[in-house]
Amino acid sequence: METTECKLTAKESSLAFVLGFIFAQVSVLVLIVAVSIFASPFVGFEKINNFFYKNAWGYLLSTIMLDLALFGAYFYFNRKKENKIVAKPTSKKILIYFLLAVATFFCLAPFINCFDTLLAKLGITLNDIPYKLNAKSIFPSMLSFVILPPIFEELLFRGVIFKGLKPYGKAFSIFFSGLFFAIFHMAIDQFIYQLLFGMLLAIIMYKENNILYTILMHTTNNLLAFLFAYFNLSLMVSHWAFILLAIILFVAYVTLISFVLFKGNKNSKQISLGKNKIYFLASLAIMIILWIVIILTTIFG
Repeated sequence: METTECKLTAKESSLAFVLGFIFAQVSVLVLIVAVSIFASPFVGFEKINNFFYKNAWGYLLSTIMLDLALFGAYFYFNRKKENKIVAKPTSKKILIYFLLAVATFFCLAPFINCFDTLLAKLGITLNDIPYKLNAKSIFPSMLSFVILPPIFEELLFRGVIFKGLKPYGKAFSIFFSGLFFAIFHMAIDQFIYQLLFGMLLAIIMYKENNILYTILMHTTNNLLAFLFAYFNLSLMVSHWAFILLAIILFVAYVTLISFVLFKGNKNSKQISLGKNKIYFLASLAIMIILWIVIILTTIFG
């Protein structure tokens, strides 16, 4: 399978994020309201709401609506671009990035979970799969968490947002595309992990210019998280010795991937944001406001 690279601007990148974010939330809300109008007289609004957020099949419907919104943003900003064909993925690199995704999960999770433990002690409820995993919910759950989100989130974040920011420098595009990726998930306890993982995916995209590798890594990460949830496993650490080990593991991991991924990789030509700066800063301001609301809701909700 071949992939393409599109020339995008910072304006398009910022708008893609805002529109993708808004359309995703609105589409799910519209779905719930539409079903409520027709079904609430028979089963009640509370049961309908629980169906979409506490039932595997309902959650799958919400996921499909959200992902269609992300694809719509991706398609809109790529519809008139001149594309160029890039190299097909190789079996060697597929194996390498699969193993890197596994290493990322087991090296980052214990370190990040130190932060999660602190939040839990402060009384902040951690996000988790909203319904109980069992044999009957395996299929919709796999679609909701493992298969659909990696594809459509990668199309938006690495297929539009990262590419729009790429001309303005390696560090700039990697950090802010990772930041937008973390903000999109609206999960305080997952923020650091999503930021670092999003930055790693941007690095892979920068190095390979092939979105299939980032989809593979994203899918592998979500699959591992899903399996841990299904078998009720945990990488949470609280004892100081394990926290120290997690920090050492994290530093070693970051050093290793920095050497492997950046070795012999030249910087792209950097240019001024110019007129597009206002669109980028405006989209960032909107997301900061949203996060303030999320944090206040979490603390005082």
